[in-house]
Amino acid sequence: MPRMRIAVDARSLCGERTGVGRTLEGLYGAFTRLFPGDSVVLLSPRPIALPAGLEGQVEVRPPGRPRLPGTIWLQTGAAIEAVRAGADLFHGPLGILPLASPLPGVATIHDLTPVLFPEWHDRKNVAGFAPLLPATVRRAARIVCVSRATLDDLVLSCPEAAGKAFVVPNGLVPAPATDAGAPLSRPYVLSIGTLEPRKNHERLVAAMESIWDRRPGFPDLVIVGGTGWGMPGFDERLSRSRHAARITRLGWVPSERAAQLLRGARLLAYPSLYEGFGLPALEAMAEGIPVVASSSSSLPEVVGDAGLLPEPRDQGAIASAIERANDDEAFRELAMRRGPDRAALFTWEAAARSTRALFVEAAA
Repeated sequence: MPRMRIAVDARSLCGERTGVGRTLEGLYGAFTRLFPGDSVVLLSPRPIALPAGLEGQVEVRPPGRPRLPGTIWLQTGAAIEAVRAGADLFHGPLGILPLASPLPGVATIHDLTPVLFPEWHDRKNVAGFAPLLPATVRRAARIVCVSRATLDDLVLSCPEAAGKAFVVPNGLVPAPATDAGAPLSRPYVLSIGTLEPRKNHERLVAAMESIWDRRPGFPDLVIVGGTGWGMPGFDERLSRSRHAARITRLGWVPSERAAQLLRGARLLAYPSLYEGFGLPALEAMAEGIPVVASSSSSLPEVVGDAGLLPEPRDQGAIASAIERANDDEAFRELAMRRGPDRAALFTWEAAARSTRALFVEAAA
């Protein structure tokens, strides 16, 4: 098996680590364990926060000068840095490759929301992805899609992807065992996700308000996630809610605190309008926490029969599913049994093996 040196666009490890950053941590943590003869070099125009699981396992190149905006850096300095680092291949885990690079490239595409639903994103996100996607598809030797739903959307948008795009599902990074932060005093429904329109926070809050109108003793709502885009006035909306005292918004929290909040929740509410994969649902299932996700996009692939999948645009369906997941002890016991078994099907070791096989094909 040939040894490889892989250059990786590591911008998702800058600042608060959200979904793509966690997938990068999981993939390359497993990759470096399974393929110690390979080497991985992380590139970024800004300093990155290296996850503990990657310390000593990967090389981190310092940011170049000047610190260019991410999209400009990717299309200018990134290819030069990768060549200087002696890489055999460039991996673009944010879905876009350097278009002028002499190195073979593999792109990982998580979702196509900037193309399919540009109104859910700010202009910078759309400009950095949608116009460059067709050229990336042509340029890429192989393309990783994290779900069948993403692959289908990609081929529909860019037919040239057929034959070079493959499904490699994300895996699970075990939640850390920790006592980070004090436990909450009241039962609660947990929501995890960056504040952005596709996460469907507005309908989730409205669904919970409709439940509290009828059932004042129903669990509270705790919302975890950094402020993204497209949700101006959401905090003010929460403060004006007739049930404002029942809603806690914690913002972004470290993984240790998120794990503790998840383990203490009655259920995870994740009724997203569109997901390329849906890591929070997988993490909740692994802990035996009942999941209310949605019938949209990739979530049925991930959740299967281990959770509830209401129509995400139907506020009443979301409320009914949340009530069932809290009240129905037979369902809760079933979800607690099926969840860990379902989550065990998704491993970063399997993802790393499949991804490396695509790397080898791309470099050949």
